Amino acid sequence: MARKPLPLKMLQTLEAVVRLDGVSNAAKELGVTHGAVSRQIAALEDWLGRALFERDRGRLRPLDETREFVAIITDSFERMDAAMGRVATARRRLKVFAHATFAMHWLVPRLEQFYALHPDVDVHVQTRQTGEDPALAFFDVAIMRGSEQIGNWESSSVLQESLTLLTTRRRAETLAARGVAALLGETFAVSDTRPGETERWLEVARLPPLQKWRVRRFGHFHTALMAVLNGQGVAVGPIELTMGKIAEGSLAAPFPQIVAPGPRHVAFIDPHSESYPMAKRFVLWLAEAANAAERGV
Repeated sequence: MARKPLPLKMLQTLEAVVRLDGVSNAAKELGVTHGAVSRQIAALEDWLGRALFERDRGRLRPLDETREFVAIITDSFERMDAAMGRVATARRRLKVFAHATFAMHWLVPRLEQFYALHPDVDVHVQTRQTGEDPALAFFDVAIMRGSEQIGNWESSSVLQESLTLLTTRRRAETLAARGVAALLGETFAVSDTRPGETERWLEVARLPPLQKWRVRRFGHFHTALMAVLNGQGVAVGPIELTMGKIAEGSLAAPFPQIVAPGPRHVAFIDPHSESYPMAKRFVLWLAEAANAAERGV
């Protein structure tokens, strides 16, 4: 059975008249005329089919039942006001998709910067390994490696990777002192998720092709990076995604002048999504954070 709509404007007027003890005070609070308040009270009495006040020389005196009724109305308004406040200040969830390396080494360490600027947004990051096909329809923002277009989603460039050789600081100091030729006895940690990148760097460095080196293969880049951090050789990887490890001293680039171009990271958002304004704010922040990181800020 359909619920009969409540005459909220009439109830608001009644509550103000009883709470403020008079039509004039209620009119002042509500920003209407004395006559408008009187008409609302008359309309509510007609709607209820009974009088709510005693009329005494033009003055309205609320009946005892009216005071009890208004106490319930006041409590209801206060509850609605509190509920609206909770809804207005509730953090909105933004579902962000990114591949594991970008999320672990670049995005997550910077999220506090975004929260400081946008405390009303709760970013929910979900990762995948390169090669796994995500259900992008369930996300508000998709950060992808490569520039392949996703349907009619709006795209924005986030950062361009630069590939260089990475290893532990102690190992890097030794290699830097001896020169590129010292690499000939090293083992390369190579990941299946970033094919061709080690080969590309070796070509830029004018070193023998990968098949001439000792190689340890791993399924994913962050696993290969863990092997390097544990002293199991060297790896070619993106400077931009490993700056945190380099800054803390666990990783180092022995030959920072030898750089090969890496893939671009692109953020995609659905322009027809309800979350588009919030997603757009997030993508703009991504670009600003990437520019700041590039400047060393």
